[in-house]
Formats: sequence, structure tokens, C-alpha cells
Amino acid sequence: MKNREHTLKYFLIGLISAIIGAAIVLSCFYAFYLLPAQTKAAKSSSASAGITKVVNLTGSSTSTATAAYKKVKKAVVTVENYQKPTTESSDYFSQWFGSSSSSSSSSSSDTVQLAAEGTGLIYESDDGYAYIVTNNHVISGANELQVLMSDGTKVKAKLIGKNATKDIAVLKISMTKVTTATFVNSSNVQPGQQVLAIGSPLGSDYASSLTSGIVSATDRQISDDPIKLTAIQTDVALNPGNSGGPLINMAGEVIGINSMKINSTENGSESVEGMSFSIPSNTVVATIKSIVNAASGN
Repeated sequence: MKNREHTLKYFLIGLISAIIGAAIVLSCFYAFYLLPAQTKAAKSSSASAGITKVVNLTGSSTSTATAAYKKVKKAVVTVENYQKPTTESSDYFSQWFGSSSSSSSSSSSDTVQLAAEGTGLIYESDDGYAYIVTNNHVISGANELQVLMSDGTKVKAKLIGKNATKDIAVLKISMTKVTTATFVNSSNVQPGQQVLAIGSPLGSDYASSLTSGIVSATDRQISDDPIKLTAIQTDVALNPGNSGGPLINMAGEVIGINSMKINSTENGSESVEGMSFSIPSNTVVATIKSIVNAASGN
């Protein structure tokens, strides 16, 4: 009987010791491992939540492209080409897309009608006149020229002169308060550079349309009688009516005048996308000077 009591006593002591030891081990495990891990996780979660909640936005942001567009937009105009209707109507530059043309009458008349629309750029203002550069093929065959300003004002324009080889024409309008654009050195243009085009694709209904892309090449040789020049190639979307509009960099500076694009392969078997061409600003400026000098007799 006494031995049984001793055995039970030792059993209880061992059981209690085991329970106490397990409690001590679990307490240490919680205190030195679980609790620090939970605290670290809580801090990490709190920090992440704090970062995602920082949404104090004040004012508004304007993209570089938007700023560049606004800088040039008011200097871009729609050039309207009015002609006397004839029995035959053809456009040599249709293969390049040239300008947006309307249908012609089958009978002759002294009344001029809108034959085509293109784009122009105001580059200078002097002594009550504003001067506009556009493509020669935009004004080709015109009996009368009118310019639609960015604010909707329409004025008659006078042709100062043209250069078919460089596909450049210079117009003059009687207007004092205008916005002019700035030409920059086109020799600094590089492939991969982001560019924007502003114009009137499909005519004045879509005036001041903006498209974007990159420079594909800077020295493409264009030789298609009468045009012979070195052009900037881009993947900017151009459509009928964009001709004569500016190609600008992201600073809102003019690096070229949009002139043409390739729509299909030479035999017409395949359509072509993303091959547009602009006359470099250096060529444009030199051609403008020669046209103005010739018109003034210098």
C-alpha cells in the first residue's frame, strides 16, 4: 500500500513538472519568436497601408505633348483652295494623299468652288500682315485662296510664291493679332525622337487634329517629279488635308512641314502604314527665304 502511494506521488510530481516545463517552453517560444514576428508584420502592414493612402493631389498636371500642342495650335490654319469647275478633275498628288478634295462640277463656271483643303502654318507677322507656309500641292491650281484661322475666322490669302521642287508655298493674309510658330534646326532631329503633327485631316471639320509618333529616319530621298528633296520619315498618322501642317518636337518647336505619305506599294498590291514624310525645317526656312526674296525682287 505504501509503495502504491509513493508511485502515485512520483507520477503526479512528474506530470506536474512536465506541464510546468511545457508551459515554460511555450511561453519562451511565444515571447522570443511569435510575438516579434507578429509585431514586425503589423509594422510592415501599417507602413504599406500608409504609403497607399498618400493621395494628397493638388492642382492639375499637364503632359508634355499637351503643352507642346497648345504652344503651336493657334499658329496652325486650314488652307482652302477654290477653283473654277472644269470638265476634268485630276490630282497628281493623290498617290501621296496631298489634300482633301471635293467633287467638281461637270460644267464650266466663273464661280469658284472649294476644290481642296490643306493645312498651313503662320511663321511670321510683320506690318499688319501674317505669313503662312504650306505645301505647293495644297494650293496647286487655285483661282482663289482662303485661310481658316484656329478661332474660326476666315480671310482671303494672297500667294507670294511657290517652289514645286521643295513642295513649299508662301501665303500672306491681312491680320495683325496672330500666333506664330518657331522653327528650329532640323539637323538635330534623331531617329526615335517623339514628334507630333497638327493639321486638318479630311478638311476643316477636323481642324487642329493632333497625332503622334516617332522619327523613323532623317534622310529619306524623295524623288517623284516635280518633288525632289531629303525628308524626315515618321510613323505619325497623316491623312488627306494634313499636308502643309507642322511636325513639332515635344518642346512645341517646328522641325518640319508635313508633306506626304506612302499608302501602298508601287504596284498597289499591298497597303502601307506608318510611312509619312515631312520637309525638314532647315529646307523649309531656306525655301521660304528664296521665295520671299524672288517676290520682292532681291
